[in-house]
Amino acid sequence: MGPAGCVFLLPLLLGISGTDEEEPKDLVKSICGRPAVFSGIVSGLEANVGQWPWQVSIRQGLSHVCAASLISKQWVLTVASCFRSKDPRKYEVLVGSLQVSGYQGPKTAVIPVSRIVPYPGVQGHAPSAIAVAELARPLSFSPLVLPICLPTSAVQLKNAASCWVTAWDNPGIFQSMTPPYTLKELQVHLIDLQTCKKYQKESLLRGAEPISEAMICSRLPVGQPGACIASRGDPLMCRVKDFWVLAGVMSWGSNCIGIDKPGVFTNISFYKSWIEKSAVSYADLSATPRSDFSRFFPVMLLPLIFLGPP
Repeated sequence: MGPAGCVFLLPLLLGISGTDEEEPKDLVKSICGRPAVFSGIVSGLEANVGQWPWQVSIRQGLSHVCAASLISKQWVLTVASCFRSKDPRKYEVLVGSLQVSGYQGPKTAVIPVSRIVPYPGVQGHAPSAIAVAELARPLSFSPLVLPICLPTSAVQLKNAASCWVTAWDNPGIFQSMTPPYTLKELQVHLIDLQTCKKYQKESLLRGAEPISEAMICSRLPVGQPGACIASRGDPLMCRVKDFWVLAGVMSWGSNCIGIDKPGVFTNISFYKSWIEKSAVSYADLSATPRSDFSRFFPVMLLPLIFLGPP
């Protein structure tokens, strides 16, 4: 079967019609956080196609500004400081790509931003403030474009099997990046706020926001060398049972994470109510996925069909 035939099969495999009919309310919560590719995740190395299909690039012109995470067909979540301008027409979102420069390939898409909604009551662009952005048109889900789940509570993350940060290649704070800026993955451990405060006090991060419940911290496992890959908007994700949850987004700090140098992220659990009710109003689409995934089983077969040459 040729590529055209594969594209035709996608709506059938995902159970989505090609019409403008209203999508099933449980569609997103049934497939969020469930990538078509489950294997091959190696800390410190480049990601494989289809492993992190919710990570997208916020762009201004041809330049990558920061990362964001897809949370529904038409909304992405990132940090408010990503948007220096309040004019959404200045921004676009690149989806379905492992790289943020050069030729993107036919399986990617660039969608204009139609609305930016920052968390209310934040003066200026506080590093830890979050924002959601609405796309000009809804996306079609595919093995390369899927949403990530929002956490049901902070307690849920305590049962996480593993947590990871993904980011486009950043060798260091003061070192220039070189194309094509391929997405990298890094395994981390969550740490409690008291430990995080201790690390912050011992570090020389002057001007950093005090650690609070609105933040979540991580560090590298013992024995793993430090890495400088995280930057604004990059997601902190934890695997709970058989799906991935967005635990945080990189907000401030150096771009390096180590054993004694935590990465500090905005805590998505803290803001979940606002994300659902005030910004997106799609509470029925952001809950934990159903345990019954049988009717979406063909999604597991999608890598065999779609993840061919770029």
